[in-house]
Amino acid sequence: MRSDLESRLRSRLSEDGYVFPDYGGYCFASVPDTAVSVLDVDGPSPPAVGRPLPDDVLDGIEDEYDRVIVVLIDGFGLAGWQRHDHPLLDRLEVDGRVSPLTATYPSETAAALTTFHTGRLPASHGVLGWDVYDPVDDASYEAFTGEIKAGDESVDRDLQDVFEGDPIYPALTAAGIDCRHVVPFPETYDGAAVHSYGGDETESPGYELEGFRGALREAVAAADDPSYLYAYLPHVDAAAHAAGTDSDRYHATVDETLETVQRALSGLPTDDGGTAGPGETLVLVTADHGHVDTDRTVDLESSAPVMENLQRHANGDPVRYAGSPRNVHLHLQDGADVRDAVRAELIDDLEARVFTAREARERDLFGDREESDTFRRRLGDLVVCHRDQGVWYGSDSAKLELIGMHGGLHPEEMLVPFAAIDLADIPE
Repeated sequence: MRSDLESRLRSRLSEDGYVFPDYGGYCFASVPDTAVSVLDVDGPSPPAVGRPLPDDVLDGIEDEYDRVIVVLIDGFGLAGWQRHDHPLLDRLEVDGRVSPLTATYPSETAAALTTFHTGRLPASHGVLGWDVYDPVDDASYEAFTGEIKAGDESVDRDLQDVFEGDPIYPALTAAGIDCRHVVPFPETYDGAAVHSYGGDETESPGYELEGFRGALREAVAAADDPSYLYAYLPHVDAAAHAAGTDSDRYHATVDETLETVQRALSGLPTDDGGTAGPGETLVLVTADHGHVDTDRTVDLESSAPVMENLQRHANGDPVRYAGSPRNVHLHLQDGADVRDAVRAELIDDLEARVFTAREARERDLFGDREESDTFRRRLGDLVVCHRDQGVWYGSDSAKLELIGMHGGLHPEEMLVPFAAIDLADIPE
């Protein structure tokens, strides 16, 4: 682990205990470009976000590979990595290269993975949290499921309707790169072939590791070189949400996940039926965010200044569900006086960072690339980010019950690992 780089990132990007994204530097948003950059492609590779990570994250790694496998362990932040002992992590540190990165903001899956799959930062793709409020729709809905939370119940959004832009995979395919996703659901983004695992989707979607090894082997065997494979595991994130990162359940899930990944990677077949040799396959292991264990969640519905000044849906209900408990977007009734009064009340009550929309944009909180209209209309008048507590609405009780949370700027949310290793060095 590159502790010197971690220290530099903390020093350069920290303010009052909060860590801000390193867009254009050591940031999770640049992982896809780095993955594509190592592939042996005829002609220039198309950019994902146009910014690979600094070259030093691949020091000691071969220059070109026939295939790259990106293993994304949802929620397994740098702090989780450093606290855990497992042979796979040891091997990645001894024979590979492990660098800390920052997450994007918000440090949560819906925003980060939309960046990962589109090559756009949140300020461009417009997914600013797990829950999206869009005044054009007069509705709040979940970014990944399209489930309506409030407002116009007739709105029908599928996954690729929610964000601005296109997935990166059609462009990669057009450049001759075979794109395949190993995921615990039956569908994925346009341009990539899906290899599903996890059992019965109706009974336990995304929470079974069963079948991961077979699905990865199937994807590798089916892929034509050069190939870009993405393997997604949400199990650590789910355990942290439910039980916290100090729980037996969390540690057991981390062990089981790492063991599953190690077994799946060991002895993967090549096109000729042998096993992958040096210089053929690069493995990248990373995470989209970490977790903070919260002992308290503030119910905004107990705050009269907030509830009285929220915008209203056409049916008269207040606009509540936008962002997440660690990244709350407040859409307020018109007027700077209203905004400033609510902000002052929140700062006094919560001791949280409360950004105005203007402040968030001026400091590139959601990205330093061109802003989309989708982003501007979804950005709250205020963005509330508590250092170590959840802040949400009691009417959405499931979120109040979470123990591990993410989405904010706490170092344990914002710092994530990025490991690079030749597949031949993965232990049996």
